[in-house]
Amino acid sequence: MGYGSDGLTFNALRGANRARLPQYKNKHGALAHLKPDGSDWSPAQWLQAMIGELGEYANVRKKFERGDLTLDEFQAAASNELADVQCYLDILADQIGVDLGRATIEKFNAVSERVGSTVRLRADDWYLLAAKSEVR
Repeated sequence: MGYGSDGLTFNALRGANRARLPQYKNKHGALAHLKPDGSDWSPAQWLQAMIGELGEYANVRKKFERGDLTLDEFQAAASNELADVQCYLDILADQIGVDLGRATIEKFNAVSERVGSTVRLRADDWYLLAAKSEVR
């Protein structure tokens, strides 16, 4: 599967996010959400959480580019922040009823067709079209 992936699927992430939300605690040890599905936060609040994590990644990148972090330090910190972005993006998508896996496949394939690429996604991996002539 994929480019060195550990096999994580959108469905596994969605299931884990749904299972963890009712258990998530804030820094004071209290439950972070009043509703077990996280719907006490609006989609705008989930977006703010995701953008906050992108901001944290941007700060790490800035520190790397000015020489405050080694490549190894940057990659470790960037991995953490981008993983947070991915988790929040999935929760946001769930809150608004979007199947992020399906949407990603459809959008990726539509863009591939539009730009003349033979690369396509399917649920379990990526593939190339058999012949360039099959691309419109």
